[in-house]
Amino acid sequence: MKINMKALIAEDPNWFVEQIKKVRAFSVLSDKELRHVVSQMRIFNFKAGTTIVNQGEAANLFFVVHKGTVEVSVKKWFFGEKQVALLDSGDFFGESALVSNSKRNATVIAKTDTSCFVLLKPSFKFMLQENPLFRQNMKAVYARRKLQLKNAQPAKRPGAMWR
Repeated sequence: MKINMKALIAEDPNWFVEQIKKVRAFSVLSDKELRHVVSQMRIFNFKAGTTIVNQGEAANLFFVVHKGTVEVSVKKWFFGEKQVALLDSGDFFGESALVSNSKRNATVIAKTDTSCFVLLKPSFKFMLQENPLFRQNMKAVYARRKLQLKNAQPAKRPGAMWR
């Protein structure tokens, strides 16, 4: 189910901007930049067990978990899948493929009924170009997550390295 974000934002734009500002990825953006990002977002709902993204597929979306919990896992050759993180409200995923212009490097499945704010690749790329701090933060997150996926070792507290 898709929800009209413009209608949602129109109800109380300042509240919504404040909520998105709490998301670590967006904390470096100005209120003007946040309003722009928010105007480009859509919200999608996923039932528990739904695969949101598959490792190896093309990427064109950035996700922020609004409600619920998702599991991030990676396939390692013949060894099967390893869970590398559990993400919940305020956590995000999908930036790695967008920052590196590559395919998805992990699979993300809704562990509970989940809603996510979703930003299209062109809007995400626009913010990377417009805000050097945002670009620097996303590159740092990408490097940290890439290393974690390469090692395929779960964080001590699931999700800890993904925040």
